[in-house]
Amino acid sequence: MKQEKDIDYSRNHNLTIEEVKTCPLFSHLTDQEAEEVIETLKLFTKITYDYYQKSRKILGK
Repeated sequence: MKQEKDIDYSRNHNLTIEEVKTCPLFSHLTDQEAEEVIETLKLFTKITYDYYQKSRKILGK
């Protein structure tokens, strides 16, 4: 994936609507739709992180 030069990838804050809309795939979205993308990504990230933590615990690492 091509990194956009105006996006800080070291996240210290939540993703913004403007950042979502700078991606060509999402540029046509309304602000409400972009907010839904943000919420979906946050949920996906939480699920993935929880799975990772659970896997580490099971494997004893």
